[in-house]
Amino acid sequence: MTGKRIHLTFLSLFIVSLLFADIPVGYYTNASGKSGAELKTSLYQILKEHKRIPYGSAYGSTWTVFRKSDVYPSGITGHPEGSIWDMYSDIVRYFPSGQSGSNREMNIEHSVPKSWWGDSQSPFKKDASYDLHHLVPSDASANSAKSNYPLGEITGSVSFSNGVSTVGIATIGVTTTRAFEPADEYKGDFARMYLYLVTCYQDYTWAVTSMFASNTYPTLTDYGKSLLLKWHRQDPVSQKEKNRNEAVYSFQYNRNPFIDYPDLVEYIWGDHYGEIFYFGAGISTPIDGELYVAPVAYLGQSRELPLMVKGGLISSAVDVSIGGNTCFKLPTTSLSSDEVNRGIRYVVTYAPSSIGIHSALLTFSGSNFNKVTIPVKGVCAPASIERIYPVGLKSVYSASDSSVSLLLNVVDAGVTWSGDGVSGNTFSPSEAGKGTHVIRWKSASNSGNIRIIVK
Repeated sequence: MTGKRIHLTFLSLFIVSLLFADIPVGYYTNASGKSGAELKTSLYQILKEHKRIPYGSAYGSTWTVFRKSDVYPSGITGHPEGSIWDMYSDIVRYFPSGQSGSNREMNIEHSVPKSWWGDSQSPFKKDASYDLHHLVPSDASANSAKSNYPLGEITGSVSFSNGVSTVGIATIGVTTTRAFEPADEYKGDFARMYLYLVTCYQDYTWAVTSMFASNTYPTLTDYGKSLLLKWHRQDPVSQKEKNRNEAVYSFQYNRNPFIDYPDLVEYIWGDHYGEIFYFGAGISTPIDGELYVAPVAYLGQSRELPLMVKGGLISSAVDVSIGGNTCFKLPTTSLSSDEVNRGIRYVVTYAPSSIGIHSALLTFSGSNFNKVTIPVKGVCAPASIERIYPVGLKSVYSASDSSVSLLLNVVDAGVTWSGDGVSGNTFSPSEAGKGTHVIRWKSASNSGNIRIIVK
């Protein structure tokens, strides 16, 4: 079986490209620009709106979809055109003549066991039991052997094997138990089916929790997440999966986003968790509107403000500009599309020429994505901070004492004074009267107070 998925002839690939349409424009728009758990929930809102296909072999039911979604095209060695594509065995079988009916040696297999959400006998109660994105035609004996076991990598004794499907002992977390292992060439297919299911039905309470968790995120146990990520990475999306996704969409009216956009898996559960995902071209980091603050600089110094700039599907140069305070200097005003798609470290220099807080807006823009603008700030402090205080004032006065001038130890233009007995820049003990008084000063850059007692 190895390699059979890459032996499509040029003619059959050409026919496939004519038969199946692209992702509908705007289908994923409401999930674009989000990350992590929010991204997953946005996909849930999109995927849950689909048509329930009747279960069974009657015309318009499950087996009708299989005739479009699980059929071999021409050009695949060992599998005649029109035969049933079975991910559980390598036996060549065919659909019955006519437009309805099933192959009697095969079952409708729930790739994710329906007992995991509490459905057992038809008619089923839950939409997941009817969902064609994980229902497939299966060799009956392999289906029976698989039972409702979790996915796993068999390391112990084997109870069933037909060269494609294996059932045996695996380690699930800290437990040794029976599990099902598909052929290597289908491990990614199963992983993406399971990831679809925990997204489309993240509101379910799971009766079996070896792989799934009853929460909206991540909806996977540590074991489930680790295994599905591993298989997804090892076995990339095939043309078979793409064709099947289109066929199911034509009946059920929803899609498997992890086939359309395989990188989504990393943004929801994997290495890019927390980064924004765009369904189309866009910059995922830095995040639009997110504040970046440079390290504190002293007058005469400069500081680096490093950023990681990364996007996807950028097709032309990215222009970089900054507006606001001229303290911020750019290393370059243009980045190539390759640099941004790969990810590049971009360092803004903060070189203040005055003490205070400085702000600017840094913008990344291009021809085929929405611009990203982030505020940047820096604080410049004096090299040494001088203590400012009143001079010539005593802490205690007599009510009969003469008025005194109010002065600071440094010249500070525009300073104003306030408090009992204060008139302009003069303090009069007699005007203040006996008691404790607070004299305050304020200027454009400084403020403070001093307590004075009049007896």
